Amino acid sequence: MSNVKTDTSDILRLTSLGVLVLLEGFAVVSLALNVVFLPVPMYPNIASVTLLVLPVAIGLLSQRFEVAIVLTVLPFFVLAAVYTTVYAPIWNIDLFQLGVLAGRVAGVLFLLGGLGWFGWLLRRIFFKRAVS
Repeated sequence: MSNVKTDTSDILRLTSLGVLVLLEGFAVVSLALNVVFLPVPMYPNIASVTLLVLPVAIGLLSQRFEVAIVLTVLPFFVLAAVYTTVYAPIWNIDLFQLGVLAGRVAGVLFLLGGLGWFGWLLRRIFFKRAVS
């Protein structure tokens, strides 16, 4: 009977992780491209806070360290790949611009990954039995 509870809680946890990653993806797209998805008066503030809170929540729900980092960085990485492929001008990247572009991307990737790591550490501190 305990195995059924574990399976149900794992399904709920994994579903929550998927929903949080999608919400983080919407927040990343909204902030990077200045797109407003909901007509709320304080939408930029809400989107900014969600971009800081959601990676911590994703790290908190992740059981493994690697999963916490990958899932928090994944929406921004996908956005960067799609933007570079679809919207960037042809021959936009040369050797002199690579450092500037990598610096901009690295800052956000390290911020999101660090927040996911922080959430995973919170999980290890407060939910010691749940961590494998």
